[in-house]
Amino acid sequence: MRTLLRISFFVIFFVSSFTVCAQKSEITSSVISTKNTASVPKADKSFIYAIEGGYINSMLYGSSVSSTYFNGARVGATANYNLINNFSLLTGVLYSVVYSDKKQGYPNLTFVEYYTLGHFLDIPLHITYNLPLNKNLKVFAFAGPNFNIGLSLKQDITFSDNLIGDENLAAYNAFKTFTGIEPKPIEFYKESLLNRLNLQVGVGGGVQWKSYQLKSGYDFGINNLNKVDTGNLHLKGWYVTFSYDF
Repeated sequence: MRTLLRISFFVIFFVSSFTVCAQKSEITSSVISTKNTASVPKADKSFIYAIEGGYINSMLYGSSVSSTYFNGARVGATANYNLINNFSLLTGVLYSVVYSDKKQGYPNLTFVEYYTLGHFLDIPLHITYNLPLNKNLKVFAFAGPNFNIGLSLKQDITFSDNLIGDENLAAYNAFKTFTGIEPKPIEFYKESLLNRLNLQVGVGGGVQWKSYQLKSGYDFGINNLNKVDTGNLHLKGWYVTFSYDF
């Protein structure tokens, strides 16, 4: 929670700084325009708010673990602040819920099934360039940091039938000793196995017609999320969303 408050404060401070700079730029432009016949473009300083929702596909991967692929949905609200020269600054809060059902095979028809459910918050801080095509249609591209915050990441582990029951106790103990895997639920954040804060760099683009917008992007994980050993562990993802401005 403290991390979320710090990030929210940083986002507000960053947006406020851009606002002050834009206001100073407008004042300077006004002074120049009174002395010269050439007009200087002014920024539209109004915020444009939007609701957003769509599909997300992410991957947890590392140097010493098999990759886990997630599918899910995201929904939230964004605020877009218009700067100058077709640039704008976007931020907001987006909630994602994702799941994964992975089966990993071993010799003798043995397998382990992992069912994982995750909840996340994303706070983007993207600089967007807009290219109007006509009065109602434009295309755009964006890039910038994204703060991905893990709220919950739970995993249930189950073994194949040939490792279950008293008659398979010897095989179960041998498999557990060999792999170190136990059929028990795990909460990665509460058990301090993963860092909650995932710093990402996002890029993407889209198209907007009137107040309707379709966009896609990719967020690359930067920092190592592994808290238990020296192995690298990262979370990255692709998404496509639809939003409505109001």
